[in-house]
Amino acid sequence: MEPGRPPDGQRRLPSIPSRLLQALASLAPEALRDVGDAIVLHRDFPAWAVWLPDGRHRWIAVRPASARPAAPEVPMIWVKSKTAADLVDRMRATDAQLAVRPDHQ
Repeated sequence: MEPGRPPDGQRRLPSIPSRLLQALASLAPEALRDVGDAIVLHRDFPAWAVWLPDGRHRWIAVRPASARPAAPEVPMIWVKSKTAADLVDRMRATDAQLAVRPDHQ
């Protein structure tokens, strides 16, 4: 095994810049949880843009209403929710509806 290389089957985690660590350390626990939820949502739903809860604690997500890339002339679908878990359900339902539509191109 080469020095500095993880053993086979193990991935090395990327290093986190110290400025990011400092910024994350200053967040309240609930805000830190929201940041983690947003990261997971972005990873699991790449067609969607997701906003962290605003002052009223509402999650918002938006995606094109078709498979076309987002653009000013492309209709968009907006979903809002009080929790990240409910937002996931709404995003999945929307994606499922779009997948069965024949005009989803």
